[in-house]
Amino acid sequence: MISGWGKFNNYSVNTFKPKTIKELKDLIKNPKYQNFIGRGNGRSYGDSSINKNILSLKNLKKVIRIDFQNKIVNCTSNVLLKDLNQKLLCKNLFLRVSPGTQYITIGGAIASDIHGKNHHNEGSFSDHVLEFEVMLANGKIKKCSKKKNSKLFYSTCGGMGLTGIILSAKFSVKDIKSNSIIQNSIKTNSLKETLEAFKTKHNYKYVVAWIDMSAKNINLGRGIIYCADHGVEDVKKINQKLKINFNFPNFFLNSYIFRILNTVFYISNKKIKKEKIHLNKFFYTLDNILLWNNFYGRKGFVQIQILIKPKNALKNIKKIIKFFQFNGQYSFITTLKKMGDANRSYLGFSEPGYTLTADIPNNSKLKNFYKQLEVKLLKIGAKTYLTKDSLMSEKYFKKTYKNYNKFINYKKHIDPKSKFTSYQSLRLGIK
Repeated sequence: MISGWGKFNNYSVNTFKPKTIKELKDLIKNPKYQNFIGRGNGRSYGDSSINKNILSLKNLKKVIRIDFQNKIVNCTSNVLLKDLNQKLLCKNLFLRVSPGTQYITIGGAIASDIHGKNHHNEGSFSDHVLEFEVMLANGKIKKCSKKKNSKLFYSTCGGMGLTGIILSAKFSVKDIKSNSIIQNSIKTNSLKETLEAFKTKHNYKYVVAWIDMSAKNINLGRGIIYCADHGVEDVKKINQKLKINFNFPNFFLNSYIFRILNTVFYISNKKIKKEKIHLNKFFYTLDNILLWNNFYGRKGFVQIQILIKPKNALKNIKKIIKFFQFNGQYSFITTLKKMGDANRSYLGFSEPGYTLTADIPNNSKLKNFYKQLEVKLLKIGAKTYLTKDSLMSEKYFKKTYKNYNKFINYKKHIDPKSKFTSYQSLRLGIK
């Protein structure tokens, strides 16, 4: 049995782990198997990397080559960010764009076109990818970039593994002066203050806010905004990690507990705080709690990341938070980020605006709530992120991903029999 990171549904699957490129090719071309989906380290939240037949590259040889002078990495797609970061930090280099966990593969980073706390000034991961190799449905390996086989490039970046199996990638990284981050945290009293802080702190390289989803009335949208830049002096790395080896009981996951957690966290933070911390603590906070998804119990949870356009952002984000509260759907890990310009990826998520991300425990009202939420989001032109998705409808997907037709037309060309298919793609009508 297998599930996404949210443990929302469990599936009986066949997982294939070829040891060579030839074995991989033979599997893909084997008429016995109608379709596959590639799977990295299983950190997408829903069913985007799940199919009856799963291809895992974990047993393929991992290779990392770094051109330190030109700051370029060339590696196999099965390399984890965690393993790459260890090599980069030794030479004061770091990823140009990093998500909130190190436990994803390079292939997954491209397929999801990940973004981080610096999208407002450095874009998404694929903006810094120079080229990569993909094995197509016919078993052929194609190299692509923004100029060479560009349609394959822009279909694969953010394409959720539906164009083929990413084998290797070349991308640029950046200089840093140390392993430290200088973090400034500022407590805000309302959503208006929070959004104003994003505007006044835009010169920081990294900006993200935690939002108190329990606050109402004049305090609705209050939170802690974290603004950060790289430091110049190293700090000691703390290796101590917690591990949740058991599922929390379901009775613990109720709106009353979540409101308490939100309030306590907000009150316990200082109005203004400045500190020097290891970059792992800033970028990968939840990685310090291994198997943290067990906190949500056996029933799991869904993560919903909503992109709200900049026009009327204050009014529309308020509407969304109030809708969550009215329906008793509370989240403790709720973040707000500001996004920069969109790129050319056909199924790209990122575009100017703000993203509100909430983790919602699975409950009896969740599916009906989500259906109503999509109606609200369509009215304000908001979209949700495929990598976090567990519940999106086909209608909503096709209305909010404007380049869907470009993607599907190219997929018909390179994969006419839909060899690469996920349960998510079937749900969304990508076929």
